[in-house]
Amino acid sequence: MRRVGRIVALVVLLGLASVAGASELREGNNDYPEGEVLVLLKAPVTAESVSAAAFRQALSASAAKVAASAGAQAVSSTPAIAEVTGKDIVLLRSGEKTTEELLQALEGNPAVLAASPNYRVYATRTPNDPYYTNNSLWGLNTIRAPAAWDRSVGSRSVYVAVLDSGINYNHEDLAANMGRDLSGRYGWDFWNNDNNPMDDNGHGTHVAGTIGAVGNNGRGVTGVNWQVSLLAVKVLDSNGDGTFGSVAQGLDYITAQKRNGRNIRVANLSLAGWVSPYSSAVTTLRTACRAAADQGILLVFAAGNDGYNIDNPIDGERPYPASFDESNMITVTAINSSGYRAYNYGSRYVHLAAPGVGIWSTYHDGGYRELNGTSMATPHVSGAAALLAARYPSEAAWKIRSRILGNVTKTSHLSGQVATGGYLNLQAAMASASPTEEWGGGGCNATGGAAPALALLLLPLGLLMRRKK
Repeated sequence: MRRVGRIVALVVLLGLASVAGASELREGNNDYPEGEVLVLLKAPVTAESVSAAAFRQALSASAAKVAASAGAQAVSSTPAIAEVTGKDIVLLRSGEKTTEELLQALEGNPAVLAASPNYRVYATRTPNDPYYTNNSLWGLNTIRAPAAWDRSVGSRSVYVAVLDSGINYNHEDLAANMGRDLSGRYGWDFWNNDNNPMDDNGHGTHVAGTIGAVGNNGRGVTGVNWQVSLLAVKVLDSNGDGTFGSVAQGLDYITAQKRNGRNIRVANLSLAGWVSPYSSAVTTLRTACRAAADQGILLVFAAGNDGYNIDNPIDGERPYPASFDESNMITVTAINSSGYRAYNYGSRYVHLAAPGVGIWSTYHDGGYRELNGTSMATPHVSGAAALLAARYPSEAAWKIRSRILGNVTKTSHLSGQVATGGYLNLQAAMASASPTEEWGGGGCNATGGAAPALALLLLPLGLLMRRKK
């Protein structure tokens, strides 16, 4: 079985949005909750023209009006994203109408910039800490973390948002590095809609441990950061499944936290989903991701575990958000301990590799587990970005990104496989001079050339998803 995710996307051509509507369902992607639709609406007023309360009220009224026109209810919206972009992502739900009927009802509505099913998303997979001293954490030596630790072991003033299945915030190797949001919470659970983002799957806790398990405490493992503040943003359920709506809500949450003063420097999304570049949720997710990235949050994505060259569409689809070609975003594939690439690749859309096979980290049962995948490679890069942000707190996200991508360890195994031709070298990134220009002009083209127009306008909404075949 090919375990791949599905994401929807919307195509914007020459600045004009199109609503794919019910026609998208005929493409065969039926992995979504029946009776739910995601819509992208233009904010009825600008955030600057009214009070915050009035802005939210206007968004709510606009969403309710569109929902009523389709015979549905507006379940959630994204006010922080709307404040930044002027566009609101709204989840509509109906107990009487099918998704196709809702999409048909929305077709032609001038208030709707985009509409799509709410497609499901899925998860992918020198201290005295015992797993480090017994050489189980081979990845940290490969990325030359010990040399970087001579300059910085991290800072709890730096926040990393982990958009995943939650985090076991009571784990002995994570508790001291758990951050709090502006309301004093460990984060938020957007799957169960409560303030308890406890991990009930294991994936998120494993990712969190690679980023920031407490270092030099004589227990278990160490993260790339010995000290950091982890924020749990639960967008996946106990099976590692989520939806575009839950992901958009998570991105809205970290955008709001950042705008209101929480120092979120990095967001890890060890997720991906295969979808047609012309599917209608692309613009919706692009709006959410761009809003977070524009606040100075570096978004780090997993390339996926299928073994494909994602530069070339497979059955007309690419994995998203891995196939972004954007500033303040990085896509990561995995290497094994011999330096060979293990999973998805592509010299345009995949930036670099990091250790992702045989990776030990914290687990939600309070213990430790060895897992494989680009999900495990991605937090090495997120952790590196956080460590660099601790060492260089005044550097913008694009400079941190350029440090990482401009200082990889190049290898023949990765030449032509990833844009940089190499894998993460934290020591070199830490020691290099402050970048004066953005690596590759913001995308995966190392020469800085612009991507074709359509590719620049395609941005997905999601996580590791799987296509069940």
